[in-house]
Amino acid sequence: MRLIFFAFLILFAPVLLCAQSAIAPSINNPAGIDGKVNDIFITSSIGEPAITTLKTTHGYITQGFLQPEALPCTDIELVFYPNPTKDIITIEVDGCEVGIQSVQVIDLWGRVIETVTSPKDNQVNLGDYAQGVYLLKVKLTNDDIHAISVVKTSN
Repeated sequence: MRLIFFAFLILFAPVLLCAQSAIAPSINNPAGIDGKVNDIFITSSIGEPAITTLKTTHGYITQGFLQPEALPCTDIELVFYPNPTKDIITIEVDGCEVGIQSVQVIDLWGRVIETVTSPKDNQVNLGDYAQGVYLLKVKLTNDDIHAISVVKTSN
């Protein structure tokens, strides 16, 4: 068996060495497609839209750009005022390009009293509620949820 292996190795070694020299240097692209057209090595990646295609005598070249990966924003801070309030509380989002999708007003018993969808001017009116402490569950447009505690005073 060893004799057959060594005979095979001796016979095919020149073929393997010639094939190695014909392979073009390339970078492995696990997230796309690689190929060779004539003497041009072409690679493409997922998320690379075509901008323009150039034709040469040797083949085609398509120019594109990679789309940046959207990373989650971790610098979100809610600013709310006035607290305590008699009626209207304003909620602002600082740090990212997100807005307020909805605000739930929850009493201390855990009951949802009101849900305000896309509050106008980021304001919630608490004027009709009794004095006390309320929890505002703020859902942002990036689906983050934040809770703030608000003291409602008498009118």
